[in-house]
Amino acid sequence: MGNRWLRFVALTLTLLPASAAVAWADGPEYLPGPWHFRAVTCVDTKVTAVVPRLLETGQHPPYASEAFARSGVVVTFASGLGMQPVFPKAFASIVHYQGDVANDVMAAEKPGDRVQLCFLGGPAPTVGASQPIGCNPDTDSRGRQFRVWDYAQRKQYVGYNSEHLCGGA
Repeated sequence: MGNRWLRFVALTLTLLPASAAVAWADGPEYLPGPWHFRAVTCVDTKVTAVVPRLLETGQHPPYASEAFARSGVVVTFASGLGMQPVFPKAFASIVHYQGDVANDVMAAEKPGDRVQLCFLGGPAPTVGASQPIGCNPDTDSRGRQFRVWDYAQRKQYVGYNSEHLCGGA
């Protein structure tokens, strides 16, 4: 059952919308604490930005907690893990919608906070409905999944680097 179950879970996660997988961020599926696995690439890095998912006109830092509650949170990191070498100028990030699990942890991040960033995987190429390629991971940077351990808060969160997955809207 083990390998078949893991393949089922992996396939299910690729079919879920970007915000769906975050429900397991604090669940038993993710071991808490810093990871030191050889099979999962992790780096120690720093948070570079924490902003509401949808910025409103005139909104600027510091952002009120209501702004994160209304639209969600985007955290960007000082690492290109999972993005390079295909997207050499891109940085890893996680996007959560309002109400997603661990938004409070993400919203509490500050630029300069030390975190462990782990790359959980990227999208596979897919066939599109109206185009030859639905997802081309060489030209579409969306759909990379990350897990973050915040050393100071001693909490974790997981999510995708964009609001839509590769080949999506």
